[in-house]
Amino acid sequence: MSTSHNASIAAIRALRSYAIRRRLIGLHILPSLAVALVPCLVAAVAVSVGDIPSPFELYGNFIVPMTIYFVVPFVAMFSVLPLLGELYDNGAIGYLYTRPAPRWAPLLGIYLGACLAMLPVLAIAAFGPGLILLPADDSPDFSAWINRILGLTSVLTLGGISYGAACLFFGVWSRRAIIWSVIALIGWGVIFGGLPGNMRNTSPHRYLIGLAKDWCDVENTWTGMFVPDPDPPSVMTSLLVLAGATSVFFVLSAHAAKRRDVL
Repeated sequence: MSTSHNASIAAIRALRSYAIRRRLIGLHILPSLAVALVPCLVAAVAVSVGDIPSPFELYGNFIVPMTIYFVVPFVAMFSVLPLLGELYDNGAIGYLYTRPAPRWAPLLGIYLGACLAMLPVLAIAAFGPGLILLPADDSPDFSAWINRILGLTSVLTLGGISYGAACLFFGVWSRRAIIWSVIALIGWGVIFGGLPGNMRNTSPHRYLIGLAKDWCDVENTWTGMFVPDPDPPSVMTSLLVLAGATSVFFVLSAHAAKRRDVL
């Protein structure tokens, strides 16, 4: 193997481990964890109030869209942006970029580590409300519950991977990454993804909801804020769009890393 290839592998591994330590261990996990616990709090309040017509339907019609619209974008931002911010603010990114490895290698390591750090947090957002609501179900269909919870976990994971790539790009491209991330993930993603019209087609949230329709057996989700999609995309279309968006954002990140001043 060439020196550059070995340096790339070493950089990816080192930055992946660094990202996992920084976002999954210690107090750094608290912002993401706090967001993931919000659906659990909602489920707990619903159970404590009592008189839930159907805990299973509450999970599908409210918890599922809530985690997709609210949890995924904020967990992605809290997992990726602080990592890049730390490296740029303390000048470490300049050291990394001057190593034999190409600039995309440390970025890939950061991205992979951030995605791995998201997994347990997103799993809490899916499993927590289910474990709270399930005992309140008078005649639970355990198979249906398991399929819905696992389906949501898969949807949130793909959402985190896709939005993590978007945050990576904004973190490398701009010194105001948090502003651009909020505009893109919340404004473009959540708002346009939840409103009728052609703009909905450009939002990754539409394709996450499309996956939820099949994987969580959720026909029409209504949170009181967003209109259900009358014609959600198929699973294959959703997967292709999300994979394409993830790839494009990473390529843009690698390109932006070559142009941004690191001094």
